[in-house]
Amino acid sequence: MVRKSTLLPILLALVSVMLVTSCKKDDPETLYMSGTLTFDLPQYCFPGETFQVEAAGITRPKGDSVVFIFQGEHFIPDSIVAGSVAITVPDSLGTYTLTLTAQAEGYANSVTSRNTTVIHNVFSVMADGFKPSSDSIIDPRDNHVYYYKRFGSLDWFIQNLNWNGAGLTYDNVSALGYMFGGLYTWNQAMSGENTPDTPPSPASGVSAGPQGVCPPGWRVPTAEDWAHLASSVTGTNIGFLDPWNELGEIFAVDAKVNGNKLWKYHPDNEKTNTTGWNALPAGYAVLSGESFSGKGQTTFWWSAAADGNQGYYRLIHYAVNRFSCATADKSAVYASVRCVRISGENSLTD
Repeated sequence: MVRKSTLLPILLALVSVMLVTSCKKDDPETLYMSGTLTFDLPQYCFPGETFQVEAAGITRPKGDSVVFIFQGEHFIPDSIVAGSVAITVPDSLGTYTLTLTAQAEGYANSVTSRNTTVIHNVFSVMADGFKPSSDSIIDPRDNHVYYYKRFGSLDWFIQNLNWNGAGLTYDNVSALGYMFGGLYTWNQAMSGENTPDTPPSPASGVSAGPQGVCPPGWRVPTAEDWAHLASSVTGTNIGFLDPWNELGEIFAVDAKVNGNKLWKYHPDNEKTNTTGWNALPAGYAVLSGESFSGKGQTTFWWSAAADGNQGYYRLIHYAVNRFSCATADKSAVYASVRCVRISGENSLTD
């Protein structure tokens, strides 16, 4: 009987391991880039807009050893090797992705992407569900068109003011200003200036607020203007500081942009917009405009009333069927503005 040697298979296995190990030592080690690859692209834009995009964030390797490639279907150009380039977004509504790849010899690729949503640039068409009125004005300062509606003895804007002479837009995206309006501190809203020389004074009385950021002939609403609005809609006497229970739903519009709802859904606030006031969830900004929050969930609107360094505002939150009242720091919080005037005080811009 012949015995099979067990030594040969063991030797063969050892040789194989040594060969594999030797090959691995000869292979160059894969390096990874340092830093976080990034570039800026607005979250929202209008058809055919052009933006300068620039690759940034890679700290190793440095200099010309890194090659950057921008790629995006339907963008112009749709593929280009460049660290900085003018990119034109598609001219059709929708959400599009632009991808940036960083390559360098001996390094693994670094890849990042940004989305932009192309929206219609006419507000009444952009926001599907918005209820325009038969009355509108043209702001002579920038030719923006605003719809307004009569409530009791006052005309109210039924969309947020979007004047860029002061304040900012959500996330500093211009297209969001057209969608939601601008955001202003109380001081900016009352003065019409980014940095007024002297702090503005609060105002009271029906249509007695300052012009501030509003167009000529229009005013920042006072507490009395706000109370008149609620009383006119409900047919009952409602004060400015009252909680305005059950009113959030009838002032908010369940609008869509490109088929996507703007308000986050909650069964306690169905957003029927029976008043035609068209409240949209514009969000707000804090920390001198460095931090944005609340888009899709809430909106604040300033009044001309104040208490010390706190300005009064009204707000609607997506999950609460109430048109609430609160205060915020006059110089640190950025909120929306609706403009008001006494009905019949028509300006030349109507």
